[in-house]
Amino acid sequence: MWFRGASSALIISFLFSVCYRFYISNDINKIFDFDFLPFFLFIFFTTFISSMVLVYGRQIKYRIKRERGTIKWFDPSKGYGFLERDKGGDLFIHFASVSEMDRKFLKENTRVSYVVSHGSKGPQANQIKII
Repeated sequence: MWFRGASSALIISFLFSVCYRFYISNDINKIFDFDFLPFFLFIFFTTFISSMVLVYGRQIKYRIKRERGTIKWFDPSKGYGFLERDKGGDLFIHFASVSEMDRKFLKENTRVSYVVSHGSKGPQANQIKII
């Protein structure tokens, strides 16, 4: 997967650098009249950065999307509870949205991370994990 990201990033970086060079020089004959080292370094660093974004983009997006909060109360016999968001406000918690390993340990004042989703009765916390 990283090879596909790196190769596509290399092609994109090369095309971008050629277009940028044409924009600066405004002459097609002077596009490739420059030192090789700065061109190589530009291609290398842009390829590295763009390949990292392509490969790790989903993980970065997943971590940005998650929020944190504290359990206000949770009753396992009823199967629901509420948590207080760090941003402010409360969210509904359903027993099914808590990971199986963390269900035993949900108590008041437990720090959790979660993803906010919109259910039929408003926003609620899903994919809840204890921090």
